[in-house]
Amino acid sequence: MNVGPSLVGDARIQEAGGAMHAEMYPRAVERLMADELLPVFPAVLVVGPRGCGKSTSMMRFADTTLDLSKPGDRLAAREDPDGVLAISDGTVLVDKWQEAPEILGAIKRAVDADRSRRPGRFIVTGSVRAAQQAATWPGTGRLIRVRMHGLTQAELQRDEHYNPVDALFRLGHVQFGPSEWSRHDYLEAITAGQFPVAVELSGRNRRRWFSAYVDQLIDRDALPVSGRAPHIQKLRSVLESCAARTGLELNKRATADDVGIDFKTADRYLSLLEDLCVTSRVPAWHTKRLQRLTRSPKIHLADTGMAAHLLNVDATSVGRDPMLVGQMFETFATNELSAHIETAQSETRMFHLRDRDGKEVDIVLESEGRIVGIEIKSSSVISHDDARGLMWLRDRVGDSFVGGAVLSSSSVPFQLNEHVWSLPLSALWRAPLPR
Repeated sequence: MNVGPSLVGDARIQEAGGAMHAEMYPRAVERLMADELLPVFPAVLVVGPRGCGKSTSMMRFADTTLDLSKPGDRLAAREDPDGVLAISDGTVLVDKWQEAPEILGAIKRAVDADRSRRPGRFIVTGSVRAAQQAATWPGTGRLIRVRMHGLTQAELQRDEHYNPVDALFRLGHVQFGPSEWSRHDYLEAITAGQFPVAVELSGRNRRRWFSAYVDQLIDRDALPVSGRAPHIQKLRSVLESCAARTGLELNKRATADDVGIDFKTADRYLSLLEDLCVTSRVPAWHTKRLQRLTRSPKIHLADTGMAAHLLNVDATSVGRDPMLVGQMFETFATNELSAHIETAQSETRMFHLRDRDGKEVDIVLESEGRIVGIEIKSSSVISHDDARGLMWLRDRVGDSFVGGAVLSSSSVPFQLNEHVWSLPLSALWRAPLPR
């Protein structure tokens, strides 16, 4: 058992690829934990992909840390989980719960036995999504779930307070300034990704880190989550197929054909990668006001840097591929917005929209009956044609439509049409101009 002191200055991150030095960046989730969750709830579950910074951030709040990746802590948690928690003082961080799932039942019992419901008693972190959805999941009603992502561009620039989701729901009432980011600047950020260690590396060292990350994910992490041993090479090939198809509608049959496996195995491996938090699905949006909408979700890799590594491309080669550059821009923007949805002022959900006639909107944000539509373009030149899907959506949902934005590598924001604007993609991390 380790007593977790407050962390200041640099953090030492020891995840896939060996010990690395990574600067401590301010995280919006830390602010959410400190201001809203820990003062109210007895137990909080923080999930996200391995290496996104969960452990480093949550140690800031812990008086006692149980690191279940360590043999001693893991054995104690498996053999006597109730006793381990009983002798742990203050706020207890249970790190990497999936290494000893028995600890979850003990947390449930501890929360139920505490009639005072003392807030901030337990923080649980893990890189596994699946168990939460099982009927026997012991955290139901006891663990408040928070999804943590890699570093947003705002956090990289040391601004954990700006939330572009909130700003987008105020379109027409805020004014964005011009951007100095070039198309190549965006491509460099896209291929660097969001993992705290990887963004500080470059060239061969970044590729080495991602190689170690994928090896750890496939060779070690997948087995305890899947329940039965996956075929290592085929699982890796499914991950590579997801990278090639990131930002597209999920097509399980096509993935099965890519890898040379049957449909059921492809379906199982796709779910396994989502359980490991390295892929995500954006569901299709539906409303009675629009007909003939498709129901297929879009699939995104959780990190565009990992996608670039799996596809063996860099910023220059991505920029030369008209299809891939659009996919990567969309996944990058989707991942940025997904991270900010977690800390938005109002509960917000993300969708994509496509009808059977080919009309589509890349991202639809919905909050309290209000709708924002977003198109993502890699081009630096934007015209009215790029906003056709947004204007179609606006005209059909009426007053529910707050506004639409075409986010691109253009540098100057301007209004394209009624309630529809062209904005630099950097509006996702550069706050509007003060009024």
